[in-house]
Amino acid sequence: MIRALGLILAGLAASPSVAAEAESRASEYRPDISVEHVYRQQIDDVYFTDWFARLESAKGPWRDVYFETSDKFVNKGIIRLNCDDPEADIDLTLYSTGVYGSDADRREVTVPYADRRAWADGGYEPLAGETPPFEFYSAALTRFCK
Repeated sequence: MIRALGLILAGLAASPSVAAEAESRASEYRPDISVEHVYRQQIDDVYFTDWFARLESAKGPWRDVYFETSDKFVNKGIIRLNCDDPEADIDLTLYSTGVYGSDADRREVTVPYADRRAWADGGYEPLAGETPPFEFYSAALTRFCK
């Protein structure tokens, strides 16, 4: 019984969703680039979506970070972070299920400092639905502003 439980746990540890947390992978939407796991968003008791990202550019305190997910939620885009000013606006370029880089599919959202609490609480209307959660922003800030 204990051996069987050990085998089950070992199998879970080797599953792609668990292994993806520690590894990079090829982008689902952009050929010839890799992305790394940044955040796992728990959707309910059973479902989750993993958010992957990569640093696109760094200019002074600003970081443009490409992100994507293709699990239960689907989205991709750029989040612009300021590593020095905790009150700076956060800009997102979202492509949802559309084509990354397509002008027709692009949607721009700016989160002013005054609206961060609403975003963190899930009540910021411009980022409702399958968009990056506030926790992804926090994880990306930690990862890319070292």
